[in-house]
Amino acid sequence: MKKIATLFITSLLCMAAQAQGLGPAHARVNGTPFKKQAVTLGQLQERGLVRKAARKATDEKPITAAPEGRLLDNMYVNSNSFGLGWGSAYTQVVDGGLGGVVEGKDGYVYVKGPISQAYVWSLGTPWVKCKKLAADTIEMITPQIYAIDAGDPYYVQRMTYDQAGDTYVVDSTKSGIKFTWKNDTLRQVDDCLVGFADATGSWFYMGDYSIVYTVNPDKPVSINKDQTQGIDTSLVKVTHIASPEKLDSTTTTMVNAYAVVDVDDEMVGNTIYVDHLEDGLPNALIKINANASTMNLEVPSGQYLGVDENYNSHIYALTGNAYVDSAGTTKYFNYNKTSKLTLNFSAEGDSIFAPYPASLIINCGRNNLYIVKEYVAPLMEEVNDEPMTPANPVFSIDDVTRSTRFDVLKFTIPTVDVDGDDLNTNNLYYCIYYNDSVYTFTPALYTGLKTDMSEIPYGFSDSNYDIFLSGGQHTIYFYDKNWTKLGVQSIYRGGGQERKSAVVWVDSTTGIESVTGAARTVKRVSYYDLQGRQVSSQATGLVIERIDYTDGSNTTSKVVK
Repeated sequence: MKKIATLFITSLLCMAAQAQGLGPAHARVNGTPFKKQAVTLGQLQERGLVRKAARKATDEKPITAAPEGRLLDNMYVNSNSFGLGWGSAYTQVVDGGLGGVVEGKDGYVYVKGPISQAYVWSLGTPWVKCKKLAADTIEMITPQIYAIDAGDPYYVQRMTYDQAGDTYVVDSTKSGIKFTWKNDTLRQVDDCLVGFADATGSWFYMGDYSIVYTVNPDKPVSINKDQTQGIDTSLVKVTHIASPEKLDSTTTTMVNAYAVVDVDDEMVGNTIYVDHLEDGLPNALIKINANASTMNLEVPSGQYLGVDENYNSHIYALTGNAYVDSAGTTKYFNYNKTSKLTLNFSAEGDSIFAPYPASLIINCGRNNLYIVKEYVAPLMEEVNDEPMTPANPVFSIDDVTRSTRFDVLKFTIPTVDVDGDDLNTNNLYYCIYYNDSVYTFTPALYTGLKTDMSEIPYGFSDSNYDIFLSGGQHTIYFYDKNWTKLGVQSIYRGGGQERKSAVVWVDSTTGIESVTGAARTVKRVSYYDLQGRQVSSQATGLVIERIDYTDGSNTTSKVVK
């Protein structure tokens, strides 16, 4: 759904440089991957940040579903590309992009998403039709519909430099773009741009050349165990350097660590596994191996995490040595890649760490550095997974913006408990109250969802950015407008328990803000065996935990200690 992307309006409008007329001579080099944006190409045009596309009435539609035939999906893409950023065109060497090929039952070959940067503005990854020629050669048919955005059609075109050499134009001498398709490898033959053009054939700042699609042989890490073994799970806090401006500043990320154990809870093998290193792939694992000869731990470089469609890329964990680099006055971390990251045990033996400059890098692709997240000088220490009551959301009537088609809700979910202690955001959720009931977000109304959702994970964003987190603030485009009261509540699951904050309300008729079900203060925690006899807090096994609150209420639950 199209929406007013208020989050980005201010920064976009402040940009003096507009993409109108920009070509190869003016495009900047982009060193980091662009994530799918909350604004659309049509919205950039509405605000004058790019020129208006030529309009054309058409019944043509992009091929959005894989045609029948032999399918190779999530192929590994290399290319040189042009893209459209926030008000300027850029160039990027694509390594590890996503693509696909279908050998169609109809005799054609279909190529998925050959314009690699179109995903940035939610322009889709259509299947582009190619006809077979002699031997292993195929020809991409041009012009061919690629996307329809804000009612405007866009096409794949064969494009070359104009006479001045500073932009691309449709090739007037020939159409079609030749590739070879052999041994499950697609390789561009013609020296031209697979360009993104409007209805008049004018280049619209995006396109790729030197395109190669190959099958990715890499598989995500999985835990190896047999039926007699179990999994031991620990909560681990990863502390790492926060900024190249100040190397003594740190930030933390909560992850889970897993080990295979036998029936006596003894560790089996020499590997532990860690997840939650990449927000878009929270369940993806990497291996950390024990080295008996050096008595330390090692993270091999090049581990494959999987596919993150927000970056249109295959994601890898690489290792390297950091150094502070700069572009103008802006400092950033750059890296010399290494074959592994070595983690040492602290003197007390209660943590493992890699001293600066050793780093773990979560990256788009396995070769070039296009960094999604970086852990510079990581220190890992196990922390207790405890029951914690989350602090109340921050939400007021001023955070609700009304419009004719939808309302915009903005609120903050604190990442601390009622005592100010840090929560594990992987276990933090929130829900929205619509009048007096918890609201369920459905794919029928929120097309960026795959299933119904009534509890939203703290860091969740849907594929259409109707629901997203940015800069610590949550935003929801709310299409059910027949409300008089809206509420926000935080939910935390830790230590085998679920605890909730108060519901913070706003009332559209009165403008009154209120809090109900305020978080209770714990007075006493006691434990009982299954026969009801009180036991020590140090007791192990299955016990009954009773929590008494200062308001006289209590809760009980079964826990394993």
